[in-house]
Amino acid sequence: MFLVSTRGRTAAGVATLLLAAVGMPVTAAADVPRTPLATVNCAGSITVNVHPVNGAVDGKSGSDFRCATPDQSFPAQLTLTGSVTGSGALFFTTHTNDTIKRTDTGQEIRFTIDRRLDRDSTSASGNATERGSSNQARDSGTGLFGTGTNLVTFVITNNYILDVTT
Repeated sequence: MFLVSTRGRTAAGVATLLLAAVGMPVTAAADVPRTPLATVNCAGSITVNVHPVNGAVDGKSGSDFRCATPDQSFPAQLTLTGSVTGSGALFFTTHTNDTIKRTDTGQEIRFTIDRRLDRDSTSASGNATERGSSNQARDSGTGLFGTGTNLVTFVITNNYILDVTT
């Protein structure tokens, strides 16, 4: 003989009877409609400015930036702002708050993402790679970097992709 606990089912039954007694509707979790997750895929180019002295990060997409869902494609603009979370001679890690804004409707999608920006040398300019992820977004691409006074700019123009789950 196997013993089976009915405590959980008894408590759920009592709760259902109490809700029914006070006139509240009883709805099973399976009856609650769920909005399916949608993914927005974007491509184009981005510029990311890293300010090593004060730890700020900002950036935006280029004019070629476009996004798409399974049923539509639209022009968009990406803006990002945040801070440096780590660095070394050839890399920066960042945490940013990003916004994708549809330029045709003004609709915005906001998300956070942690990025790693790598450069191939400590010289004034060279090759760069970028990749990032969070629980809501992923991105990656390659391009160039250049330095200025208290500034490292990453221009990611090759194979840049951004996927955001809304």
